[in-house]
This record gives sequence, C-alpha cells and structure tokens, in this order.
Amino acid sequence: MPYWVRVTRRGDRCTGAISPDGIRWTEVGSSEVELGATAYVGLTLTSCLGVDEDHAGTGTGAFDNVDVVSRTAGEVWSVPRPALAAGDLRATAGADAVELAWTDPDLSARYKVLRAAAADAPYETIANGIGAAGFGTRVRYADATGTPGTTYHYAVAKTNRAGRGPLSKSAAATMPTPSVPRLTSAAAAFANMGVPFTFLLRASHEPVRFAADGLPDGLRVDKRTGLISGTPARTGEFTVTTTAGNAAGQATGTLALTVGTPPPAPWTYGDLGDVILDDRAYGTLGVVAVRTPGSTAHQDGTFVVRGAGTDLTVNNQGMTGQFVRRPVSGDCEVTVRLVSRAGAGGDRVGLLMTKSLSPFDQAAGAIVTGGTSAQLMLRPTVAGKSTFTGNGAVTAPCLLRLKRTGTHFTASASSDDGATFTPLAEGDIPGFGDAPYYVGLVVCSRDPLARSTTEFDEVSITPM
Repeated sequence: MPYWVRVTRRGDRCTGAISPDGIRWTEVGSSEVELGATAYVGLTLTSCLGVDEDHAGTGTGAFDNVDVVSRTAGEVWSVPRPALAAGDLRATAGADAVELAWTDPDLSARYKVLRAAAADAPYETIANGIGAAGFGTRVRYADATGTPGTTYHYAVAKTNRAGRGPLSKSAAATMPTPSVPRLTSAAAAFANMGVPFTFLLRASHEPVRFAADGLPDGLRVDKRTGLISGTPARTGEFTVTTTAGNAAGQATGTLALTVGTPPPAPWTYGDLGDVILDDRAYGTLGVVAVRTPGSTAHQDGTFVVRGAGTDLTVNNQGMTGQFVRRPVSGDCEVTVRLVSRAGAGGDRVGLLMTKSLSPFDQAAGAIVTGGTSAQLMLRPTVAGKSTFTGNGAVTAPCLLRLKRTGTHFTASASSDDGATFTPLAEGDIPGFGDAPYYVGLVVCSRDPLARSTTEFDEVSITPM
C-alpha cells in the first residue's frame, strides 16, 4: 500500500490491472461479462472475514485519484485539485532530525513537503507522496537532510493526479546535530538469478545517504532510500559492503547476498501473506503480515525453501510462510522427502494443498512441527483456524505424503525411505471444489524475524 487498480471495459470484455505507481501496469485477469449498454462504476471493499463467524470483522479502505474515462464521451469524472491547505503544521527539533506533523482526516491524502532556508526565501521540494501511517489523522515526516544548526522554514501541500493544492502556513525549526547511524537491517539476503529482487537497508538516527558496494550485475541501490532492487544476472555468493550516513558520520556493515537458481516451470514461489518491506509505513500490521521475506532456490532436483512467518494458523484466521507450488487439477497424491531443516526450533514445514494463493483460503497439509512431529493440517473454512491431528514421530530425512480424493484428505509419513508409510490422520474439507488448486512445499519458521531453511527432494505428484 498504496497501490493502483484499473478496470477497462471494451464491449463485453473486462480487464483488470494493478500498478505500484499508476504508470507501470500489470494485467491480472480478463473475462467476458454481459454488462449491457449502461453500467455503474464505483468503489467497493470487503473484509473477507465473514458475517456470523467468531472472527468476523469490518474493513476500512481509503481511495484517491479516482477517474472514469469513456472512449466515446471522454472524461466522465475525475478528482479535482485539492482545495484546502493542511492545518496545524508543526516543526520541532528532534534528536536526529526536524520532525514535522500536521492534521488531515483524509486517510488517502498524499503530501509534498517543501523547505526554505529563510522566511522570505523560495521553497524547494524535499519529499513527495507523504501520507499518514495507519489509521491516524496525523501525518508525520522527519527531515535530516539540512545543515545542523541552520533554521529552516517548512510548508506542506496536498497533491493528487489533478495537481498541487495550496501551501500550508509555514513552521520553522533548527536542524539538530544527529548521532552517527547504526545499521539495523538483516545481515543476510537471498535472491534468484533472473527474478526481481528488493531489499531495504535500514539504520538508526535518520540516515540520509546509503551505499552498497559489491552487488552482482543487475542490482543497484537507491542512495537516498537504501532500497536495493533489480534482477540479478548471475548466481553466486556475494559479500556486499553497506554504509549508511548522515551529517555526523557513517556506519559500515556487510550483507551476505546469496543468488541461486529459481525452481523450474511450472513451479513458482512466494510468501503466503502480505510482505512488509518497510514497517515504518504502517501504523499496525495485519494478521498475515510477513516481516521477513522468504525465498526458494532449486539445484539438481533439491528445493531449498527459506521461510519466516508467524504460523500456519495465525490468530486462527490465516497462514504465513514461504510456499513453492504448482497448479494441479483433480485428485492427486504428492510425496516428498524432507532432507533437512535448520534455523528455527519450532518451525512448521511440509506439504500443502491450497484452494488458492490467499492466506485465508481452505487448505490441507502434511506438516512436521519442530522437526519431530508429523500431523495432518486441515483448514476447512475460509478465514478459519487450521487444525492439526495425528502425531507421527519423525526425524529428517523422512518422506511425507498427502493425498486428495474429492473433499477427503489423508496424510502419512515414512521413516524407512518409503518401504512403509504410517497413516497420520484423515479428514474432509467440504466445498474444496473442482477448480484447479495449488500443491507444493511450505516452510514457516514461526518467528516473524527469522527464516527456517528446509531442503526437500524426490518430489512426485501422481494423478489419482
């Protein structure tokens, strides 16, 4: 968040797209819909948490930059330029930066921050797209880019697609002398060759410049924000020297970056839940927030799955963790060898079948908890809890098997290299349906800030 959505209608063909910035669009689906000559256009929101269930709840959303354009009639409606100035702008000298705060009850508001070196000097823009974090009406911004001891004058202006609104009243404060930054971002990161990658360098005491030396070809660092992004062009182990600095000095650290090979098609991978790149942009985190992104690499038939996450039954509502999967249709039996696991003592790893890639959807699994106990996991209702039944004692390496027959699921395990399989438990998921679903490997460390690294091989999927 925020992100952009667009629906385009051409005759009976409706196409949806999403974008991180309103410029680069990715199509997410297209379908024939008989809407007739006249159709209503608007905004909708659902919490997807049911109505009568114990976990039911409402959702709150904020939309801006709405416009409706017709191929024949032109612009039907568009958002006007902001008419009101922000109120109650305050500037105070904090420990490391000038801290600005102002009030706007519009949760979707985005602001431009301007600064001048004197009361009668011209303003320069120092930040764009600043909005409230969470659901508060106070908007905050910290400026550490000035010269310590200099008094600056600030103003803010609300912006949208139509342009910039009027400036707020000015507020002034003296830039403090900050403490030297200390790097706080993770010391290790994992990527795959040919797959887009992002990693955020973090440091205390309001750093204003970053560097990352030793990145592989295809990756670059934004010197202002510390965002490392791009698509790695080769595999390998890379030692990246990272720095974060401000007016008081700079800190240096090391990032161990591993670039592997992604799983072959039709396998794909990703985290179940909402990946949070920068938690400072949020007032609170959702049930299925993933604060440490996972990754999956593949080499010589072995899947190396690295996953964090809170649990496979977070708040009895959702699942989090790294999920490497492929689509299947109809009944099937999937078997895998759990080779090894490391990094988290109480992790949950194994096989998973999910109706969709939503972390709240119906699912079944053959799951090993803490490396010792194999169980059948069932999530029979959307946004309901996952139950774990059966209790087979296992140690890696071992084989896991999960079988679907209609709405019936059976889990089993083998500790003798597949000579015999011991049933764990079985159960039903009513309404799992006949549509294609996903089968694969899941790893959840059950620690939001640490990954579990699990190796799987000998994966087989047998239609029934």
